[in-house]
Amino acid sequence: QRFAPPRQYRQAERGAYKMNKEKAKTREIVKKIEYHLKRYKTYKAAIRNIEKQLDYIMPNITAIYEVREGTSGTFVITSSTEKCAIDRIESKRALDLHEEKARLELIVNSIETATADLEEEQKMYVVLRYEKGYSNKRIATEMNCSESHVFKVRKELMDNLIISLSHIATESF
Repeated sequence: QRFAPPRQYRQAERGAYKMNKEKAKTREIVKKIEYHLKRYKTYKAAIRNIEKQLDYIMPNITAIYEVREGTSGTFVITSSTEKCAIDRIESKRALDLHEEKARLELIVNSIETATADLEEEQKMYVVLRYEKGYSNKRIATEMNCSESHVFKVRKELMDNLIISLSHIATESF
């Protein structure tokens, strides 16, 4: 006969497994948030470049995003000079560019909103770490504090950003 561990041990083991699974999920969300924070400036540049491409492809045509009943939203192309169907291949490219621009704007706006209300120390960490690419050791020097304090600031920052940016971390961006 095999020895079965006591019931409370099995429950504790399941609880530990569940906690490790939640920690792993949190780590994955933090990695994705950091990925977007590091690329914030690149996203803004991409938005400007997409706007230039759209101006070149369709100079007098604007695309609008509208939600009609029963749909999740569609892009509609209209022209102030011509009310005819646009069958050029560029129209598909323009729609793709508009979708990409909307996706990037969502990420940029989400980051701006999430970081606007952070404490000054956390904002400084974001700038030094994700915009300037400093190591935590150099951040500690710049902030005139210990490296352990920098890790505390990062943890508090990520706790806040997990709440406000989890939607961009869990979507397939």
